[in-house]
Amino acid sequence: MRIANIVSALIGMVLSTAAFLYTFTFKHFKNVPVGPEVFPQWLSIALFICCTVLLVKSLLDKNDKSEAPAISPKNKDIQRMLCGLLVIVLSALLWNVAGFIITTPFSLFFLMRILGKRDTKIMIIISLVATAIIFCAFRFILGIEMPMGLLEMLDF
Repeated sequence: MRIANIVSALIGMVLSTAAFLYTFTFKHFKNVPVGPEVFPQWLSIALFICCTVLLVKSLLDKNDKSEAPAISPKNKDIQRMLCGLLVIVLSALLWNVAGFIITTPFSLFFLMRILGKRDTKIMIIISLVATAIIFCAFRFILGIEMPMGLLEMLDF
């Protein structure tokens, strides 16, 4: 497991560095204190820090002789991860067509279902409230247009 952690940490560090450097190609806007590059830069830095911690921990722990777990599609956790990835990809594909307000509650609902939540009423409320909060934050606080899709004719 030690070797797998070292390799994973190094790959993560390379990817986070590449993502961080890529953010410098984003378009800069005048009179906008926080541009579109800031959040990806924070995530890249956070990933790099986590990978560095994993690398240092793995290098210092010379006694870890355990085997890395095998990744199998028969594993329930892998199946849940693949289902979650499918929901995210479908949501991204439908975003411009159906719009953020329609796509996001369904995505959140299905992701909560995949994670094992079963209280349908609470899941619906959380999905709708989270979508409304995210939409309002981007639209009215940050001034960022969200894809409206089918609701394009409504002027929010």
